[in-house]
Amino acid sequence: MTNSKHPPQPPFGNPVGPQQPQPVNVKRDRQISPLWILPVLALGLAAWLVVQAVSEAGQRIIIHFEDAAGLVAGRTMIRYQGLEVGVVRDVKLSDDLQSIYVTADIYPEAVQVLRKGTRFWLVKPKASITGISGLDALVSGNYIALLPGEGEPAQEFDALDSQPSETPAGEGLTIQLQAPDLGSVSIGAQVYYKKIPVGEVYNYTLSNSKKRVLIDVLIQPQYANLVTNKSRFWNVSGVSANIGFNGVDVQFESLSALIAGAIAFDSPDEGLPIQPNHLFRLYPDLNTAGRGIAITVELPDDNDISAGGAPIVYRGLQIGQISDLRLDHQRKRIIAHAAIEPSMSDLLTSGTSLLLEEANLSLQGVSNLGNLIKGNYLTLIPGEGEPARHFQAFTQEQLEEKRPGAAVIHLYADKNVGISRNTQVTHRGMAVGSVKKISLEKEKVRFDIIIKPEFTSLVRSQSRFFIDGGIQADISADGINVSVPPAEQLISNSIAFTSEGSGKMRSQYPLFESQALAKLASSQQSGSTTVQLFADALPSVSEGSPVLYRNLPVGKVSGYALTRDGVTIKLSIQNKYRYLVTADSVFWDQSGVEIEAGLSGVNIKASPVTSLLKGGIAFDNMNGIPNRVGKQFKLFGSLKSAKEFGTQISLTAEHAKGISVGTDIKYQGVTVGKVLSLVPDFKTGLVQIDARLFPRFADALTKDKTHFWLVTPKVELTGVKNLDSLLSSYIEVEPGEGNYRQTFALSEQAKARFDGLTVILESVNRASIRSGTPLLFRDIQVGQVSKVTLGELADRVMIEAHIEPGFRHLVRSDTVFWNTSGLDVSVGLTGASIQAGTVDSLIRGGIALATPEGQPLSAPAQSGTHFLLHEKANPEWKQWRTAIPAE
Repeated sequence: MTNSKHPPQPPFGNPVGPQQPQPVNVKRDRQISPLWILPVLALGLAAWLVVQAVSEAGQRIIIHFEDAAGLVAGRTMIRYQGLEVGVVRDVKLSDDLQSIYVTADIYPEAVQVLRKGTRFWLVKPKASITGISGLDALVSGNYIALLPGEGEPAQEFDALDSQPSETPAGEGLTIQLQAPDLGSVSIGAQVYYKKIPVGEVYNYTLSNSKKRVLIDVLIQPQYANLVTNKSRFWNVSGVSANIGFNGVDVQFESLSALIAGAIAFDSPDEGLPIQPNHLFRLYPDLNTAGRGIAITVELPDDNDISAGGAPIVYRGLQIGQISDLRLDHQRKRIIAHAAIEPSMSDLLTSGTSLLLEEANLSLQGVSNLGNLIKGNYLTLIPGEGEPARHFQAFTQEQLEEKRPGAAVIHLYADKNVGISRNTQVTHRGMAVGSVKKISLEKEKVRFDIIIKPEFTSLVRSQSRFFIDGGIQADISADGINVSVPPAEQLISNSIAFTSEGSGKMRSQYPLFESQALAKLASSQQSGSTTVQLFADALPSVSEGSPVLYRNLPVGKVSGYALTRDGVTIKLSIQNKYRYLVTADSVFWDQSGVEIEAGLSGVNIKASPVTSLLKGGIAFDNMNGIPNRVGKQFKLFGSLKSAKEFGTQISLTAEHAKGISVGTDIKYQGVTVGKVLSLVPDFKTGLVQIDARLFPRFADALTKDKTHFWLVTPKVELTGVKNLDSLLSSYIEVEPGEGNYRQTFALSEQAKARFDGLTVILESVNRASIRSGTPLLFRDIQVGQVSKVTLGELADRVMIEAHIEPGFRHLVRSDTVFWNTSGLDVSVGLTGASIQAGTVDSLIRGGIALATPEGQPLSAPAQSGTHFLLHEKANPEWKQWRTAIPAE
């Protein structure tokens, strides 16, 4: 190979090897480099930031705080109505170490609020029993609130410890409430509408007169329309307790109202919207709030009406209540302010009045007992007329006096005997009025009484008023009559009166201490009254014979005359005793001695000496005795005959065995009449018995269906019946119904009453069967024989038997009956067999019955079904065990 000094050359491109330097032509660039754009932009941005910072910095101010709690530089904002208007820049301690200097910047748009009167305070979250405030600070942190003020521009301020009290804590409707005192209401106290919090109290001050408290309230915007010019506000602070006979009713609005106080309100539908800062009255409680139509009521003195919500009632329902009591301008009348429910506005007319309902405690009854604790209340009595808003309340006495036709009468007495205001005035035990007033007039006690309009006609010119009460004892021909009045009259008397004389009422009457003195009030009257009597024959009297009332001479016999039917006797009764003769007066002959002999002994009654010598007529008042013959009084032979005189009846009997004159007629053991006479009727073979029913029983016994029967003792082997008639028979009576009747048939036995099954048993002979023989089913009595008679053809004995209602299902159409009375003796080669029933069947006899076995059962027997009565039973009958269900 050949060496070369030059390296091999590439097949293409530039040659390889040392190169010679070439000259270079360099040109200088005169343009600005793009790198300078960044510094320029940075400088512009910095300038813009400076300008922006200066423009946003606004006005720098200094605020003095007592402490720096919750203040953070650069984070604590300054707000006005929720809008951020500044920020805290620095927080430092003052030179004297007594306060904190806060340097803050106010944004330019808010600089105009920086006046001398502008106020600042720190807002922090605050929780209390009344609620939570500053809730926005809980999220965003504490902030400084600003309230613009007036004055010169300023840059240094003193912060308040809390929000200004006169400043609402937000948007809404501001109103003022006026009250006599603050009570339990405090700032922050809630305001409720139907128990929903709708606002709060934010301030309170004294009024200009220093006599009232003004409470500022803020209602939340969404509830502002609830407050109208008709709204009523009341205090619901603390606890409201109502104590009565129904128990203790304790109420409170809420726990916060119980501790911090609260206010509630409501608004009628017809109210109108109000302007801010409208003034309302704050009532002490709901009862005095007077919600509804405002009215005034003039009350009587001593009304005992509570100003704290005494109710107004109509027909038992509360329609309003008293809210306040005041004196009128002249201080002569008591005026109640009240409110009535709007729905009752049609009752508020000029004719409407109010009744004062007072508590009444007496033995006659208890009314309005709760008033003793809660006070009296008013009852509305509607009337007619024009709409009105002022009314007058009356007591019960005043209202009675106001009624058209009511009468006021003055009674005079020497002294007061147990009479007080509201004592009843009665007539025949019925309340017709009451005592209105008691006063002294000279030497007399004056009682002003009110008689109700419907009873004024009972008071007449000769009426006598007396004190009614206590125990009264009267001695009469009947003995000693002690009258004990109801318990209330034993303790509290009443005033009663008689109704005598013409219809003209006097304005005043004397008041007697007792009824006896009132009856003798006419003792100064002269003359006499004539009373005519009728008698079948002239008794042992003559002109001048005394007329006695309970052995007291009250008149004399003035004459007598013979008439076609009897004797007419004229009595002269002294005028002072004429009131003793009434429509119920009964006269009898009281001459000589009356002797009554009986099993109990001899009773002798002697008349007074004057009537023993001259004869006499006595009388008394007895109810229910027929005491007239036409228009004249009937003269009875004696007091006994007068008492026993009643309605005469006639009884027809087949015989009069055991009956005599004086035989008693009884009902359930009580003597209701007596037999007067017995007369045989030879044509009919019957006996006519005349009897008299006592007056008090006659009306009930003189009826169509009344049944009389003779009760005599019956002695049999089975026992003794009617043992009470063993000494003397009597006639028993059972009252019936129907028309009036005086003639009856006297039966031998009581009226049969039977609702069961009646069957007829046919037998060849009677054997020992008779009325009362028992019917037995498995030795249990299920009925009895009622009657035994001979058949129509005399070929058999017909036995009528009654089955008790509870056993009638045992008798079927195929039931068999046999006689179980006596002994069954059979004699044979093996000896004698004796079979006997029960001891009772040996004595009384008996009929047994049985129903054949087999299904289905035959049909039940109907009343009147005939059966054959067998002399004895087949052995198989006694073995039947037929199941018979009750129907």
